[in-house]
Parts: sequence; structure tokens; C-alpha cells
Amino acid sequence: MTTVSTDTSQALAAGDRPACKLLVNITHGFQARMLLRSAIAEALLARGASLVVVSASAGEEYFRREFSHPRIALEEMPDRFSRVEAHLITLRQYLLMNPSLGGTLNFKNEAFRRQAPKRYWIARAGNSVLGRITPLRRAYMAAEAKLFGGFECDDILARHKPDLVVTGTPGYNRNDIHLLRAARRLGLPTACVMLSWDNLTSKGYMGGVPDHLLVWSDLMADEAVKYHDYPRNRIRWCGAAQFDHYCGLRERFDRLAWRRQHGVPDGRPLIVYGTINPALIPHEINILRQIVERMRAGAFRTKPYLWVRLHPQVIRGAFSTSLGPFRELAGEDARIEEPAVQSDKLAWDLPKEDAEHLAHLMAAADVVVTPNSTLSIDAACAGTPIINVFFDGQEPIHRELSAERFMHYTHYSQILATGGIAKAMTIDDFVRMADAYVENPDLHREGRETIIRQQLNRLDGQAGVRTAELLWQLATARREEMARAAG
Repeated sequence: MTTVSTDTSQALAAGDRPACKLLVNITHGFQARMLLRSAIAEALLARGASLVVVSASAGEEYFRREFSHPRIALEEMPDRFSRVEAHLITLRQYLLMNPSLGGTLNFKNEAFRRQAPKRYWIARAGNSVLGRITPLRRAYMAAEAKLFGGFECDDILARHKPDLVVTGTPGYNRNDIHLLRAARRLGLPTACVMLSWDNLTSKGYMGGVPDHLLVWSDLMADEAVKYHDYPRNRIRWCGAAQFDHYCGLRERFDRLAWRRQHGVPDGRPLIVYGTINPALIPHEINILRQIVERMRAGAFRTKPYLWVRLHPQVIRGAFSTSLGPFRELAGEDARIEEPAVQSDKLAWDLPKEDAEHLAHLMAAADVVVTPNSTLSIDAACAGTPIINVFFDGQEPIHRELSAERFMHYTHYSQILATGGIAKAMTIDDFVRMADAYVENPDLHREGRETIIRQQLNRLDGQAGVRTAELLWQLATARREEMARAAG
């Protein structure tokens, strides 16, 4: 595959030999935000490292322009993925999932049984054995890795010879799976910088086990050991770089000036509602309609201004057909924000400045609302009250799609247990809780601080630098090992 930006070899020819080289796989926009548009990439480059960024957007002008740097090479990820493997990955999620996952497993199984009853019963029978016996799970994964070894990645790895291969998932994305397997075959060390808080409990068994796992918190480390048999001595805590900019934000941020600049009327409470992946809750528009109806009927003590931030997956792609009903909610008292998704190739890719905008929006809000999202963590980091909505609107919804089910997911039940999030089971609950938070912003403050400790260990603004330092250490250790072997 041809390199489409300045190749590292040019820097080497100029005598600027990088201290180490890391190959970073970017499978969608959230990974780009976390790994490339944070202090992680900045600190690595400042150290003198070289980065090979593998992405579907490697050939797009905006991506090439943003990541034009003498020590960054861009490569397009070869995508060879069969329908057979796709079915096996879906099956594996249920076949190998640890039965102690409880809520997440139960709801996923319920949906699976309705959608694919034959495969469901096969998976259930297999899970009764494989889900409980570690050696059998490892044998299953070894067989899968032999069948689908990611050989299409060999060329990129051979040409660039990275000291470390970095992914955002431990093999939940199909390209991460293949890249991790290819690196293992070729003897290259790998590290996963965990992308999201729910991956280890909701995405099934790791598809490609990395050599090192960099986690957000002690809780995440425990999940890796308990649910995936991952060796604890290869887990490193670093925090989550995408939350660094919240550190000290509340103290230095002029909320009133920001609200006026963005057209939020003075004296009106600002309620920010963040929608989620439409595949998870396709009827979310019904929840918002109920909120808007109550708002316009004067149900709140002080009429709020509603700011709806749409999930990036709604903006482009298959789900963009649902934009119309959301736009219809806009008015003098409601704004519908459509994040600036930049690419049709790299899903959900937002510009770097959107992260700062989101942080300001969280800090400017009086209440942040979502059914189930990392926005709950964003809001906690910003010091803003949070309501999770677990009602579905006025139309009846099948239990497997109900918003209420999120309460029982393994990762979400943990964050709810902190007491930092208000649970609205009905629209009346929502109105009452929003009024309470507007009148007393410190309500449940201790619970929100517990969320930060639970999910991140601490918020000190240094997670990106810590992550970069850990990756640097792993990459340079490899380079030093090779040098010793050669000398």
C-alpha cells in the first residue's frame, strides 16, 4: 500500500532518525479524538517518536492536511473481511461471554434469540461450557486466529517495522483484530489504549489479545482480569486522555459569557440532551418529543432552554435519514446541534476543536441528560448534574430496546451505584429532577465526584502525557532489545 503523506523514510534520509516508531490504528473518529487529537500524539512527537497512522481516511484531504508532519506517515488500512468471519465474530460475542456479566449478557441474549434463534441456541449451548472454562476459550481463540490471521496487514508492518503497534480496542473492531493477530505472528509488541468504558463488559471476548493493556481505572483493570482472563501484570493504568481538558475547567470557565455568545437566553436553565447510537435506541426521538411537549406546556418551574446534541452517527451514513424528526424540534426554546462530521470513510470523525466545544457545553449546562452515554462521565468531570432517562416516550417499545434496559448493563449499573446520576423512570420524574438540580446544583455532587474516581481513578489533566510515556517506554524497550540482539 502506498504511503500518502510524508514518509518517515524522508526524515531518516535527512538524518533525523526517530527515537522509536509506533504504528497507530484508527478505525473511527472516536479513536482519532483519543489517540491523535489529544496529548498522546503531541507528547510522543515531542519526544521524537515517529508515528505511522493507519486509517480509512488516510487519503482524504482534511486528514492529510491535519496530520501533515515530517514524522507522521499515513497508510490506508487494507480491509479483507469475509461474511463467514463476520458471523463468527457475532457468534463469539455470545459463545465466549463470561456468564457473570449478568445484565449485559441477559439483554444481549434476549435480542439475539429473537433475531437469530438457531445461532442463539448454538451459542447458548457452547457458552455453558466455553464461558466457564478458560483453556477452552483460549483454544477457540487460537483456532480463530489461525483461520483469520490478518495477513493483509503484513505488508504495512514489514515496510514500517514499528517498535510498537497501538490499537484502541483489544480486538473488537475487525481491523484491530487482524492487526493484533498479524503483529503477534510477526513478533511485534502490541498495546491497546482502551477506547471506552464499556468495551470489556459489552463487546464480548477479546478478538486479538494485545501484549499490554492501558486502562482508565482500577475498575477497568479488574474487568479485564475477571471477564477476559487477562494477566494483571500486563495492565497499566493511565486514565483517559479525552477527559484531560476538564481538569480545572469549572474554575476558569465563564459560563455566562459562553451562554450569551451561543444564544442561550439569560435567566433560562440550560438543559443539554445528548442522544446516543441510534442502533441502541431507535425511538429516542419519542423521548425528546415528550420532554419538549412538557417544556412548551410550562411543566417546569422555570422554563428551560433545551440544547440537543445529536450523536455523530446520526449525521452521516445509514442513520442520517432520521435527522428530519430531530430538526423539527428546533425552535426559540430548543436548539438541535449537528456535530461537524468530516468523513464518510472514517465514521464519526469530528474536528479537534469539537472536544473543547463539548467540554464548554458540559460546563455551561445546568443539567446534562442522556439515556446511556459517556456524556455522563463528561458531565461529572465538568461538575454538572446528570439525569439518565429510562422512559421511552408514549409509544410501546419491546423490552430489548427499552431505555430502561441500560440500567441493568454491567458497566452502567456500576456508574449508577455511585449515586451521582438521577434516574428518570417517567417524564414526571424528569421534570421533578431537572427542577431540583436547577434549584440546587450541588445536589448529588459527592456522587459525581465518586464517578470520576470510579471511572478514571483521578482527573488531573495528565492522562494523555501518562499514556504517551507508557507507550514510549514500551516502544523504546523493543528498540533497545533489537539493538542488543543485533550487537
